[in-house]
Amino acid sequence: MTKNGRVHFGDKTSQAALFETMILAAGSDGNVTKVEVEEIYRRVFERPEFEGIHAQDLKQAISHAAQVVAKAKGLGEVLPSIADRLPDKSSRELAFGLAASIVTADAKMPPSEIEFLKALQRQFGLSEEDVARLFELAEDKAPLPPP
Repeated sequence: MTKNGRVHFGDKTSQAALFETMILAAGSDGNVTKVEVEEIYRRVFERPEFEGIHAQDLKQAISHAAQVVAKAKGLGEVLPSIADRLPDKSSRELAFGLAASIVTADAKMPPSEIEFLKALQRQFGLSEEDVARLFELAEDKAPLPPP
């Protein structure tokens, strides 16, 4: 634990924070679908932040992020750590957009996914306008804005 009382996981990179955000999004309804996993792969391969990652590395990174998320005692433990590793607005917008892409991938939006996105919005300090813009891009499967 750091001096500010927040838990930091083994990998302190923004890349790991983005993976963790996507894994949280995929599992926020208690069921990770094949379509959500495919969306994670699609988004990773289109983003320059993940340049150079090969499929086997991606599988390992997703597995690591899933383990980190599983060990956490709830969103209150994980989200501050993610926010600390994504300190600027553009990286937080990217993370939110990635999360929105994952939860909309299977065309289902149960209340637990909506609550996850709201918690992410609060933690990242994003406005309603920011969220609406990012959600629209996610629903349209459009490229997300560069960080």
